[in-house]
Amino acid sequence: MKNYILAADIGGTKTLLQLTDESGKLLSEQEYISQNFSGFDLVLAEFLGENKIKEQHIASACFAVAGPVTGRDATVTNLPWQLNADQLEQQFNITYVHLCNDFEAVGYGIEALADDEIITLQVGEPIECAPRAVIGAGTGLGQALLLPQSNGWQVVATEGGHVDFAPTTRLQISLLEHMMDRFGHVSYERLVSGIGLVTIYEFLRAYKQCDEPEILRQAMINGDPASEISQFALEHPNSLASEALDLFVQIYGSQAGNLALLSIPRAGLYIAGGIAAKNLSRFQNGLFLDAFAAKGKMRELVEKIPVRLILQAKVGLMGAQLLAQQAIE
Repeated sequence: MKNYILAADIGGTKTLLQLTDESGKLLSEQEYISQNFSGFDLVLAEFLGENKIKEQHIASACFAVAGPVTGRDATVTNLPWQLNADQLEQQFNITYVHLCNDFEAVGYGIEALADDEIITLQVGEPIECAPRAVIGAGTGLGQALLLPQSNGWQVVATEGGHVDFAPTTRLQISLLEHMMDRFGHVSYERLVSGIGLVTIYEFLRAYKQCDEPEILRQAMINGDPASEISQFALEHPNSLASEALDLFVQIYGSQAGNLALLSIPRAGLYIAGGIAAKNLSRFQNGLFLDAFAAKGKMRELVEKIPVRLILQAKVGLMGAQLLAQQAIE
């Protein structure tokens, strides 16, 4: 009987599933809207119910979860989903299930990226035997550390996206006060995420008492608000949406710089997540790196850290596939 390998990248917005054989040949890959399901097991049941899949034996699976993982249990931070590896093995007749944080999977997936799937924002002065770090904004804000080993990298997942937001300008202080009134605790994820961009835009609109373009308001109602704001910003460089995107990028750069100081990733700090790749020009125009390097006495150190932006949206799925493959090997 042929053995198959199952990988999943489970996020608050979408869930990607991929089934390959042991040689890496793709049998099926599907994307699902996470909010349409009350639990991951229902997503998995739909995927494995495909005619070309349901008779195949799955020897190993790795499910990368956007949330904390403790042993054989995981929780999706921005969904009411709970996963248990033992239960999933039994329910779906999978020989072995491994759960990991989604940015642990992203960290392992970096090694599988082609050169044209990464763009360098800051060359720095690389030290290849030093640590790496990765940060990425999407539905939430993920972070992980990569420690060099003799045979590759050990990836350590974190929940660093939930550390306290630290404003760096008077405008950001006003933003913090606005957020504290709404939420009490204000983390970087509250701002450096899809919903965070919307929050920044709405704060600026109230703070500056600006009229809102009707075309943008309707687009936000009918579509994904964060995507519509960023698209409008790219097409209207003098708009409030453009100002909101700039502020978002600056706060993103500040937190990336905080992660750089925490880990000193001289082998590279990597930016993942769909928001950065879809707004590449905003990350290349200097705003991000200016905020990244604005660390007072540590500016010279931070400027030596290579900064690279990942263009491949499926890097987390690639990492999960590698981890599932390693379990067989």
